[in-house]
Order: sequence, then C-alpha cells, then structure tokens
Amino acid sequence: MTRCDTFEVRPLSHRDELLLLELLDASAACNNQVNYDRRQTLFNTQNDADSRVPVSELKSTVKHAVTQEQYRQQYIQRLSSSTPQQLVQKNWEPWKAYFAVLSKYRDPTNNKVTDRPNPPGYWKENGNRTPRTVIRNDQYTLELGDRSRLGIPVGKELKEKYGLGYHERLRLEVAGQPRWTGKQGRLEIVYDRDTETFTAYRTVGDEDNSPRRRDSIEPSLATTGSGEEVVAAVDIGANNLAAVTTSQGDHRLYHGRPAFHTFHTHTKQIAELQSLLGDGDWSSKQIRRVYHKRGEQRNHAMDALIRDLGEWLAELGVTELIVGALSDVREKHWSATINEKTDLFWAHGRFRRRLGEVLEFEYGIPVTEKSEAGTSSQCPACESEDVHRRGDLLQCHSCGREGHSDVAGSANFLRKHAGESIELQPSGSMARPAAARENTTADGHHSQVPCLEWDDYEWTVKHSGLSTKEAPANQSTSSETGNVAPGVSDD
Repeated sequence: MTRCDTFEVRPLSHRDELLLLELLDASAACNNQVNYDRRQTLFNTQNDADSRVPVSELKSTVKHAVTQEQYRQQYIQRLSSSTPQQLVQKNWEPWKAYFAVLSKYRDPTNNKVTDRPNPPGYWKENGNRTPRTVIRNDQYTLELGDRSRLGIPVGKELKEKYGLGYHERLRLEVAGQPRWTGKQGRLEIVYDRDTETFTAYRTVGDEDNSPRRRDSIEPSLATTGSGEEVVAAVDIGANNLAAVTTSQGDHRLYHGRPAFHTFHTHTKQIAELQSLLGDGDWSSKQIRRVYHKRGEQRNHAMDALIRDLGEWLAELGVTELIVGALSDVREKHWSATINEKTDLFWAHGRFRRRLGEVLEFEYGIPVTEKSEAGTSSQCPACESEDVHRRGDLLQCHSCGREGHSDVAGSANFLRKHAGESIELQPSGSMARPAAARENTTADGHHSQVPCLEWDDYEWTVKHSGLSTKEAPANQSTSSETGNVAPGVSDD
C-alpha cells in the first residue's frame, strides 16, 4: 500500500514560477496527446469490428497504441528524458480502471454497473489544460529542514530559455512536514489556477514495502489485560458527528454544530455569489475559491476526527469498530438541512473510506458497516422502549434515567451487533448531553463522557472555556522558511 505526503511548492523567483508553469503545461499537453491517441484507438477498434471485441483484447490494443519512446523523443527537449515515460504510465492508470468497470458492465450476472462507462478524459478544466506533471522517484531531490528545497529535472529547451545551466535543476522551496517514512515514490506537482498555488504530492511505499506514519504509536494488543476482546461502535449523526461506545464502557462524543455552522456560512456565501452572476454564467473564480476553502476545512476536521478516534481506540485496545450505515439517517430524518449535513458537510462516503484506510492500515482495527436502525429508541440501562427523545436528550419513563441520545444510541448499536462472546460492561451510557452550543463534558451516572468540539485546528474538550489540550504551537512561517503546518493529506 502507498501513502501520500503533501507539500506546498513556492518558486523562489518570478522566473522560476514562469519556468515551472511552462513545464507543467508541457506535461499536461503530453498527457492529453497520449490520451487522445488511446481514445482514438478505442473508438476505431470498436467501430471497425464486426462483432463486439472482448475487453481483454480491447485493453491490450489500447495499451500498446502508444509507446514511451515515441513521446520521450517528442518531449525530451522540454520535459527531460524520464518525465514523458512517467506521463505515459500515469495515463494508463485511469484506463485500467475504465476497462475494469467495462468488464463489469458487460457481465450479465453483474447488476451493480448498469451505465456504460466513459473512457478517461483529458487534463482540462474550463477549456484550459490543467498544469501538472509527474516525476520519477529517482529524478527529484527533496531536502527537508529549516529551508526545505525540491529539485526537479527540466528539459534542455526550457533550460536555455530561462538561463539554467546544463547540469542545473529547477530549485523550489517547499513547505510542509512529511507524515510517512518508507520507500520514496513518484512526485506529482499540480497548479491550481483559482488559488494560484502549486502543490506537490509524494507517494511513499509500494506493494512490498508498506510505509509507516512518523508519529504513529504501536497498535495495542488484541485483548485487554483481562484477556477480553474490546469492540467499539460509532453512531454517525447530523448534529453530533460521531458518538462512540466501547464494550468496556468508555465513551466519546464529537459535537458537530460549530463545524457545520462554518460550512453553512460558506454555502450561503456561494449562493450569494451565484446570484450575482450574469446570464449564461454558472461559476466564477471567486466561487471556486470558496468551494475549495469549504471542502478543505471540512476535510481537515474529518481527518482530525478520525485521527483522534484512532489514537483513542488504540490506547483502549479496541480490536473492531462497527460503524452505522448512513441510509438509516436519510430514511428516518430526511430534510434539506439534514441532507446538507450528511451528504455535503459530512461527506459520508469519504468519511467511511478514510475510517477504513486509517484505522485498518495504521492501527490494525477492522471497520465494518451495519444498520443502526432502532438503536435510538431504547434505554441502554433497562432496555425499555418507553422513552422520550427531545433533541440530544433521551428520557426513560421506566427507570427514570436520562442522558445523551446519541451516546445511548451507540451503546444500543454496540449491544445489537457485538458478538455473543463480547460482554458489555456497565457504564455511563445514559450520560447527560452538554447544553446547546456549549463545549463541556457530559456528566453521567457512572462517568463523564468527553464532548469534543472542533476549533479549526483540532478536536478539544473544554472546561469553563479552557481546553484540556495545550494550545498548538504556531508552525506556520513566513516566506523565508520552508516549514509550515502540514496540510491535509487526501490519501
């Protein structure tokens, strides 16, 4: 498995910026030409055949329609010798995925793929080429430190045009901290026209050499000190993003309203900007910037939540995590606001994928998705269904207990799906919820449930306005230095 480090790239001069832009544009032109030749081969093979060509034969014909040497000779003066070869290989990756889906589409026993897939498109956006390039793992140098530097190869033609020496490389400043250690993979550099920024993505590891997170902790043993397996369940909600309960009676609650408020503010700003567009216009550079900012902030909060959850579960020795299916939330609580929270803000598909990637790969905790239907309509203390729910408060008319509805739901969810060999320990599963828009712990009958809130940097528990974690160090720097707070990785 491979992982990815993300860096911000900063040209050291205006000349270097122009050179980098031309290098990326030439790379995009090379990729688009390779893709055009493969698309034409696909269309001609399909049209000329008397009968439908088998997918395996079609795949082989399209793959060998172009050769690395052909494009190396054409672009070597601008891109150096190895870059065109990497672009040909990179271009084949979406084609492999296309033929895999096409095989499922043609399979009469497969009912999941009903629409014919489209062949891969070009590196284009709004009619313009998307500036980006791919550099082989042994063709770039990355020096990390107080003044981090990235060196990449440039073709002879561009060297002469911009005054670089024959053996000189383009030197760029990079900002960001590497998160992974392992075998260095290829490097991709992308330019975003809306934000006017360059971003580098470095892969780490391969199929035979799995990478390791630099600050990771060793996964806990599969059992607790008493030899019992520990299972946890997470209830995904619209207001409280995640409520977690373990079979040992531990709880954790992630309060999502402040983070959603920030997301919704960006959504309203987008709507206002769209109302100012002229006839026939559907977007603008400013709108795309707001979209980008909204998505980056959401992904940052999501990745930080998963990281915090993974570390907490690993410390408790959890061996399995059960996560609720989002379809239950949509079916029982649908509204325009809930739809915005679950589909746009929370992006459940990405959340579920990231849970599996982080917890299973880094902490060795398998994640399974199961239905959480009916788990919020029962008292976890006495299992009575004579309960009343009002907002975050769940009241039991049978035993008189009251507490947080999502925490109670996660406890019921765990009891419903945990294996028969798992013994659930008594706990404060009926802990009272924190007051609306208040970031405190939720006091329970037997324990306190930490209620974490996003502060735009990390998830923290606060008491009387004071965080239980130390304030994060200011890792951002001015343009003179290379290190800044690491960006969000999109593994």
